[in-house]
Amino acid sequence: MKNILLLAFTMVTAYFGTAQDTMSEKMAIQSQIDAFFTSWNKHDFSDMKNYVADTSDFVNIVGFHWKGRKDIEYAHQTVHQQLFKDKPLRKISSQIRLLTSDVAIAHVVMRLVSPVITPDGSKIGDNDALATFVFIKKNSTWMITAVENVEVSEVAKPFNPVVVRDKKQN
Repeated sequence: MKNILLLAFTMVTAYFGTAQDTMSEKMAIQSQIDAFFTSWNKHDFSDMKNYVADTSDFVNIVGFHWKGRKDIEYAHQTVHQQLFKDKPLRKISSQIRLLTSDVAIAHVVMRLVSPVITPDGSKIGDNDALATFVFIKKNSTWMITAVENVEVSEVAKPFNPVVVRDKKQN
């Protein structure tokens, strides 16, 4: 009986220890996501080395693919001097999933506080955007290694097959 109680105590302690570790890892990742938003809203990406890995890839909302932190930082800084210099970005939600002890994925919903008029005169930024961030843990620090950002289509949203199915089941 003593051994069973000891085993049960060990298992419960291990479970809660793992849950606490997972929570602290997710908080560290969330902090890195928030660092990106801080850079955006300050319109200064000079601190990108603190949250983006050297060999990262970034695909922006219009499909530009930037490779390596140096080009990602340059591109962000350039478009902020041109289009986004007075356009804050608001984080709406984020969901983080640890894939392994040193790889994680985050889905972040965000929205410009006000739309942008592009050089061709079109308006962008009226919809939410959904970004997929891939993180790797290097030297005890979570770093962004890839991002892809897409616009959420309000027109298509009601036709999402999973949403339609779930509405039918309720």
